[in-house]
Amino acid sequence: MSHQVDVLTEEIDKAMRQLRLATKGIPVRREKFKGLHENFARSVAAFLVELSYARGNLRRR
Repeated sequence: MSHQVDVLTEEIDKAMRQLRLATKGIPVRREKFKGLHENFARSVAAFLVELSYARGNLRRR
């Protein structure tokens, strides 16, 4: 199970890097994009922290 969590974490990281590259040319204040992007990035980061914690608990069992 922890292997699946590792794969998921890597895939999310890869998708976030792709998102950063794809959004490079968008003006930061257009359609409140910057705020939406920052909120999304924080939410994903919080999810990854929780996922990492869960992975640690799975390995102990």
